[in-house]
Amino acid sequence: MKNIAIAFFLCTLAAPVFAQQTPLFSVYRDQWGVLNPAALSNNYLLNKRTMSLSGGWHVQWWNMPESPRTQALSWEMVAEEQNSVFGAHLVNDRTGAFSQTGAYARYAYRINMGKRTAQSLSIGLSAGAVQYRADLSEIAFPDPGNVPVDNLRSIRPDFGVGVFYQYSDRYYAGVSVPQTLGFLTRFEQDGEAVAVRRAPHIFAVAGGYWSTPWLGNSTSFVEPSVWVKYAPNGPINLDLNLRAQISELVWAGTGANIGMGVQPGVALHFEAGLFFGEQVQLTNGQLKTGFAFDLPVTQGLGRVFGGSAEVVVVYAWR
Repeated sequence: MKNIAIAFFLCTLAAPVFAQQTPLFSVYRDQWGVLNPAALSNNYLLNKRTMSLSGGWHVQWWNMPESPRTQALSWEMVAEEQNSVFGAHLVNDRTGAFSQTGAYARYAYRINMGKRTAQSLSIGLSAGAVQYRADLSEIAFPDPGNVPVDNLRSIRPDFGVGVFYQYSDRYYAGVSVPQTLGFLTRFEQDGEAVAVRRAPHIFAVAGGYWSTPWLGNSTSFVEPSVWVKYAPNGPINLDLNLRAQISELVWAGTGANIGMGVQPGVALHFEAGLFFGEQVQLTNGQLKTGFAFDLPVTQGLGRVFGGSAEVVVVYAWR
C-alpha cells in the first residue's frame, strides 16, 4: 500500500491531479444540503420538520489503510413564512496524505409555483472556505533526504449553486454545482510542487415517495431515487436506489452504484436503520439512525480496494 501511495504522489509532481474532489456519500438522501444548496431535506418533505441536524461518517475502499474517509455535519432550517431555507455544514475529507476541511453557509429562496397543489422551485447558493493539506511526513520515500514537500497548508474560498424542485411533497428533482470555482492550488517547497486543480462537478438528483400501507402501516412508503455525478475528465457515475419505511420504527433499502467508464464498474448497495420518536418520548422531534455499505461485484480496482461503509444520524424537530 505504501508503494501505491508513493507512485501516486510522484506522478502528481509532474502534473495536476484530476479526480473526484467532492465528498461521496452512500446515504445521499440525508446529505441533500451538502450536495445541493437549494435542497429541502426529506425531514421537511415527509414530516414538516422545519429544523434538522445530521451527521455522517463515510469510508471508501476499506481494504486500503490510506482509503478516503469523510465526516460531515449539517444543519437546516426551513422558514416557511419567508419562503427561505437556511443551512450550514462542515465537511472533512482525507485520502492518504491529502485532506481538506470546509465550512459553509447556505441560503435558498423558494418560489411557490402552485395554487391547488403545493409545489415550489428553490434557488440556492452556498459560500465557505476550504483548507487543503498535504501531510507527507509519514510516507517512506525512496530517498529520505529528498522529500519534495512536507506538511503544507492552503486556504481557498468555495461557492456552490443549485436548484431544487418539489411537487406535492411527493416528487423532487435538483441540479447543483457544489464547487463552482475552478482554480489551481500549488504546494511548493525547494523548487518542487504538487498541484491540485479544482474542477466544477455537476450533480443531479431525482426521486419520489409512494405510500405503501400494505407494507407495514399507514406511515409506510417507498422512495426510488437516482443521483448522477459528473466531473470533467471522468466518467458519469450513477446511484440507483430504493428505500422503504417499513414501519414507524424500521427503514431499509437497496440499490446499485454504476460507473460508466471504459470498464463499467458496479457495486451493490444496502442500507437499514431505525426511527425513534414517541417510542422514546420525543414528542416534538424524531431521531433517525442508519448504516449503509457498498460491495463491488465487477472485476477491477474496486474488488481489490474493497467496498465502502457509512453511518448516519439525523435529528429533526419543530
